[in-house]
Amino acid sequence: MGENRNKIKKKYICKLCGEEYDYDKMSDEHYPAKSVGNDDIGDFDITKLFDLMMSDHFRKETIEKIKNREEFQNIYDEVFDSQLFKSIYPKGRTARTLCQKCNTFFGKYDEAYLRFFNADGNPQKIKGFTKETKYKIIKSIYAKFLSIPEAKEEKFDFIEFIKDSSSIDYNGIWKLYLIKRDHTSDLLGLKDIRTGKLIFDEGVVYEFSDEKFIFNLMNFKIHSCFKMTDIFEILNKNFVLTEGVDESGGYHGQLMIQRLFSSMNIDDSKNN
Repeated sequence: MGENRNKIKKKYICKLCGEEYDYDKMSDEHYPAKSVGNDDIGDFDITKLFDLMMSDHFRKETIEKIKNREEFQNIYDEVFDSQLFKSIYPKGRTARTLCQKCNTFFGKYDEAYLRFFNADGNPQKIKGFTKETKYKIIKSIYAKFLSIPEAKEEKFDFIEFIKDSSSIDYNGIWKLYLIKRDHTSDLLGLKDIRTGKLIFDEGVVYEFSDEKFIFNLMNFKIHSCFKMTDIFEILNKNFVLTEGVDESGGYHGQLMIQRLFSSMNIDDSKNN
């Protein structure tokens, strides 16, 4: 009750227009959009997965089920639902970062991105989009980084670029790259769409993703050892979409490792 009262009293600043609003004048901004898989978001216990893979009991139990003609996919789905997955955001991941007016304004950007998503980012299909639609796609992705919790205190210089629907010029420091997901980016086909942050000597990398694509926003030039597609390349008719990651795992792989060690440290602290 007290928490709800505090929400009502607290003033919120819209990340786009910068104006101050009451709680009920702000909107629940979905990141990613609900239409691209942001519904019933859960936490995948990767530490528990490794424990199960090393368990003789689990291995014997699985072999026995296969002998009894149970399909492996059904066995895996049962284990995933009962032991590896915990629902955290049953209505999708949202944040009160935009006022209602600005959230509505971003709606036209999200509609353009949905076209990109439904086309699987296929360059042969995307080249048929108008330049206006392509810029809306670019701005839609930039806009989502306003809502991820890791970037709460970040001062982005692309606000004016995305506020102006007719703007085609952005010369700021924030570079945006993407890859299309495949078996190399998703362990056991599990599409982790959590957000994240990596800190390097050169600067910072933020991550945001949906069920088909992974996006990294950074304030320095991409490391030469990582291959990704610059989002502005979709403006070119012959752009190449990077699919998956190489042996290095890319920034996404580094975040997965970071989460794994964080999870292991939490488990260790509980046991001590």
